[in-house]
Amino acid sequence: MSGLETIAKFGCLSDENRWNANRYDFPWLAELDEHDREIVKLLDCLRDGEYSGQASTTQFYDMLINAKKNGYPEELVADWSPLFSYMYTIVYEEMRHGIVLGLLYHYVTTGKTDYIAQVDVRDFGKRYIWCYEERRYWDKYSYILTHLFSEVINTELYRDVVNRVHHPELKAALANIRNDEARHIAAWTALIKDMINADPRHKKAALASLERGLLYHNAMVHETYFEGLNKMLPLFLSNQGDKLDPIRRITRQKYRILGELFGDDNPYSEKEVQDMHLDYLRTASGHTRAKFSEDSPTNIEFVA
Repeated sequence: MSGLETIAKFGCLSDENRWNANRYDFPWLAELDEHDREIVKLLDCLRDGEYSGQASTTQFYDMLINAKKNGYPEELVADWSPLFSYMYTIVYEEMRHGIVLGLLYHYVTTGKTDYIAQVDVRDFGKRYIWCYEERRYWDKYSYILTHLFSEVINTELYRDVVNRVHHPELKAALANIRNDEARHIAAWTALIKDMINADPRHKKAALASLERGLLYHNAMVHETYFEGLNKMLPLFLSNQGDKLDPIRRITRQKYRILGELFGDDNPYSEKEVQDMHLDYLRTASGHTRAKFSEDSPTNIEFVA
């Protein structure tokens, strides 16, 4: 395991690549055509997912603090320190993403540009920070893996949306988010690899939690995740003449990362990763809300 080289490197990369939000003043909003407006109207749950990075971070800290209290070995707790630190970068950047998407959605649905001023802070905290109690699907290892593998999905989703919209400024705003998500993939991969190579106990626990970390999205902490999944899926899967469809792109990238993290200990073939994803999507199809359940093998109970 490195010292602080990895966290310092990716902290600097975030600083060097941080895009100018221009105080969230987008004078070009009125220029959006009907095609772009219809796509933006699909992004409300994606906005929720970006904001819920705060709930993911809060739950992650909660897990580590409780693990320490419950006797998780001190030396293993310490190995999580760079990941703990990187969460601060993540939550800030995901907040920026949420503001951009929220502003876009608010404008195309109301015609107003007062999005930031009209957000109720108490409602915001309830919806996006303290929203995870009914959705504790993970242990600490599956949860950190979920943060990594969710970024793969996010990157491919934004890639497709950027390709579909017309207005150059809208393309640029969404491409900024896509580029952040791609950088997060590299950072999480490097940081998790450092940790699991630091002690065989980490690797053993990560492999035991791998399936859930690979399939579940960290935005599942928010109530609208499955609504958004079903809303975006037809757009995401429709043919744009790609050499590889989105599911293949996602599973290929995830399989590559599995090899980087676990080497010969990776238990899944690329085909198995793809089949697992397709099964998960079939299970989620048509549902809009879920909560944690002890009675389900997946711990997911669909309630709507």
